[in-house]
Amino acid sequence: MKGSTIEKSPGTWLIRAYVGRLNGKVTHVNRTVHGSKREAQRALATLISEVDAGKVGASEPLTVADLLHRWLDDVAPHRTPATMREYRRLVEVNVSPAIGAKRVNRLSGRDLDDFYRSLSDRGLTPSSIRRHHALVHAAYERAVRWGIVAANPADRASPPALRHAAVEAPAVNDVVRIMTAARTRGDSVLATATGLAATTGARRGELCALKWSDVDLEHGELRVARSLTVIKRQPIEGPTKTHQARTVALDPTVVALLAQRRLDQEAWATTIGTKLAADPYVLSRSADGSLPCLPNGITQAYGDLCRSLGIKTHFHSLRHFTATQAIAAGVDVRTVAGRLGHADPSVTLRTYSDVLQECDRAAAELLGNIVLGQDHTR
Repeated sequence: MKGSTIEKSPGTWLIRAYVGRLNGKVTHVNRTVHGSKREAQRALATLISEVDAGKVGASEPLTVADLLHRWLDDVAPHRTPATMREYRRLVEVNVSPAIGAKRVNRLSGRDLDDFYRSLSDRGLTPSSIRRHHALVHAAYERAVRWGIVAANPADRASPPALRHAAVEAPAVNDVVRIMTAARTRGDSVLATATGLAATTGARRGELCALKWSDVDLEHGELRVARSLTVIKRQPIEGPTKTHQARTVALDPTVVALLAQRRLDQEAWATTIGTKLAADPYVLSRSADGSLPCLPNGITQAYGDLCRSLGIKTHFHSLRHFTATQAIAAGVDVRTVAGRLGHADPSVTLRTYSDVLQECDRAAAELLGNIVLGQDHTR
């Protein structure tokens, strides 16, 4: 909560605005206001604006750690629990111990470069180091807007360049073998998870959060609106990674797969002697479908099956399978991005640039044959 109003006596109000963490402690700014409740609320709104602008609440030296914690509190409502968990881990494990004690206006680009070098010396990859850089950069961008600092020191730092690695997707024959093996072993959950991941490109947390109310077998559609994460051993449902719901088309074979999964689920409930929950999870190993499968459980079961078949792959590669197969089939990048849940098609372009280059070569050959494949000298 950003602030509160408390009537101490008739016509006298205590207003309190949340500042953030200062030197590791939660701090507030308090003021006394005389007048009506509405006047107190207006005064609180003004005070909160002043705090956000950095005009009050900075009587003590603000450290980098203080800024980071304040930024974390500010962005938490707009991020998934899993994202916030990762942000806090980066801050507590790496950033704060290294540069957290510095005054917020004394951090330099050189300080950040030294920090990135230390992370590299510890074996962190360029991609991981750039995640630290992005976090610090975002916190200081907010500090600039708040008026706490005049410039962003991360703009003057040089994080390591990313080394592009081609994505690895399983071969079509391997996906077919995995699906067949899951069915043969009677694992309806794993067969359905594999089929959906390979054809929709949905993330494992999104698949685990699916309920039957998200499935429209009649029209062949699947609504991906939530994601399941596990924090401190507790499953938590939140929005998708991009905070956007999407509808994915299903072909008749996937509709049949889901219809069979529903029949299997109903049969299992009958065998146990119970009824399915009002809106059961599609991927559930509980008799009534009220408990979802957890993402790590799906990954583990898939990995065990692949190892038994001698196939070297992992569950997330099915997402790459969706993208590479669609792009190779000539599906436009914007459609592929929408299917994968990429907020920006440029992410799809960067991730699957190798596949797009192969398609470009195929297009070049096709166009060359059309234009120059015949003798035009006659």
